[in-house]
Amino acid sequence: MTRRATRTDHQGPSDLLAEILADPSRDALPFALPVVSWTDRDEDDYLAAIERAAVASIRLERRGREHGDWAELDPRLAPGTRRAPRPGTRAFARLLAERWHASRPIVLPGIAADALEEQAVAIAEAARTHESLCERGGLARWIAARSARLAPHFVVRSDRARLADPERDIERVALTAIPPAGAAQPVRDLWCKSAWLSTHADDRSLRIRFGHGKEGVDDGDRDLLRHRLVAELASRLLPETAAATANPPLTAIVEGLAGESVLFTQALAYWNAPGGGALFHHDAFAEDAADGGAYRQLGVCYVQLSGATAWLALSTDDLLARLREYADALEEGQQPWVRAQLFEMNGAPFTGGWRRFRELLADDDRARRELARPGAGALGPLVDRGPEFTAFLADAGHAAILRAGDAILLPNHGLLATCMHSVFCAGDETAYSISLALRPDREAPEAVAAEEARRRERRAAAAERRAGRGARGPRRSPRP
Repeated sequence: MTRRATRTDHQGPSDLLAEILADPSRDALPFALPVVSWTDRDEDDYLAAIERAAVASIRLERRGREHGDWAELDPRLAPGTRRAPRPGTRAFARLLAERWHASRPIVLPGIAADALEEQAVAIAEAARTHESLCERGGLARWIAARSARLAPHFVVRSDRARLADPERDIERVALTAIPPAGAAQPVRDLWCKSAWLSTHADDRSLRIRFGHGKEGVDDGDRDLLRHRLVAELASRLLPETAAATANPPLTAIVEGLAGESVLFTQALAYWNAPGGGALFHHDAFAEDAADGGAYRQLGVCYVQLSGATAWLALSTDDLLARLREYADALEEGQQPWVRAQLFEMNGAPFTGGWRRFRELLADDDRARRELARPGAGALGPLVDRGPEFTAFLADAGHAAILRAGDAILLPNHGLLATCMHSVFCAGDETAYSISLALRPDREAPEAVAAEEARRRERRAAAAERRAGRGARGPRRSPRP
C-alpha cells in the first residue's frame, strides 16, 4: 500500500519522503517546486524530513471544507527529487511538447516576473477594485472610469443585459464595437460581466469575464472577428493582460507548442479570496470535436499577478488513472470512512453504491464523459473531496503553488482529452490573476471554405456579365 492512498498508515520507512518523491509513477510537475501533503499524525521522521526541506507550508480550505496541509519543498534539500531540464535545451523543448500533447499542465515559474514591474500600477489598482466589484453597479462604474480607454472603438450600450447565471452573476455590461476592420456593421454583442465563483456565503472569490454572443452557446464558436474584438476589449480595460499577450518568452513557448500563431482571448480576471477557489473543472467545449478539432480551443494560459494559488492539475487520462488507483486502495480496506461516507451511508452522494462506481471507472468512455460534465458529474464528490483525495493527488505529483510572476498552461485536445484543474487561495491575501483562452489566430476551416465559395460565385457572376455583354455588343453606342 502506497502512502498516497492513506494518511493514517504508519508502516512507511524512515526515508518515506524520498520514496514519495522518487516514485516513478509520480508526475513530478517539471519546473514547479515539489509539493507533498502532511498531517500532524504522520511519523516524526517524515515530518522532520519535510521541515528540513520545506520553503512554505500551505493550509488548504475551500468553501468551508478543509483540504489538509501541503509542504512546498526546496528540491536541493528534498531527497529523491527529479531534476528538470534547463530552459533552452532540446530536452526542455521535448518535455514541454510531450506534456502539451498529453494534455498535462506546464508550470512556467517567473516567466511573467518582468511584467509585474511594468504593470505594477494596474495590478495595484486591481487589488483595490475587488471590494467595489462585489457590489451591484460596481462593474458599470469600473468600466465608466475607463471609458477613455475604450473610445472611440467601443461604446457601452444602455440596454440592460440579462444575467446568464442569476445565482452567481453580479452584473453584466453590454458593449458595441464601432465597425472594425473586417466588419461592415457595428458588432453589438460584446459583453463583460462580474460574478462570484461560488454561492458559498463566506467565499468572496469573484471574476470579471469578457465574451461575445450568447454565453454558454457562443463561447467556443469560430467567429475570429469577435474573438479578436474580445481580446482587444480586454486589453484596454485590463492592461495587465500584457503579462501574457505581450510576453515574448511566454508567447514563443505557446506558439511553438501550438505550431501556429495563437490568439489570447476571452480574458478573465480572478480574485481568489481566502477560503475560496475553483472546484475541479476543464476549459474544453463540445464544439472542439468539429472537423476533428482542427479549430478547437488549444488551452488556457493563467498568470499569477499577486498573492498565491494552490493547484491540482492533471490530464483527463491521469485523473482517471488516479481515481482507479485510489479506488483500489479503498477496495483493500484503506480509509474505510471515505468509502462509507461516499457510497454506503444514508444520503451518500454517489447513487448506485460501490459496485456502480467501480463499473463506471472501468468504462473509459463513460468515465471520461462523466469527468467532462460540470462538477465532474457523478465523480465530483470524490475528486473534490478533501483532505483525503486532495492529499492523494498532491503526493502523486499533481500539485503546484503559483506565486506572482508564475504562469501555468492548461492544454486542451478536446472535451474528453483536456487538462482538469482545481484551485485554492494559498494564503491570507486575496490572490489576483488573469486567465486567457488560447485559440488559433486564423479563420476556421469552414469560414475559409465559405469565403472561397463566395469568391467563386463572384468570379462566375463577373464572367457571366462579361459573356452577356459580349453577346449583346457594347453597352454604349460608339460616338459618331
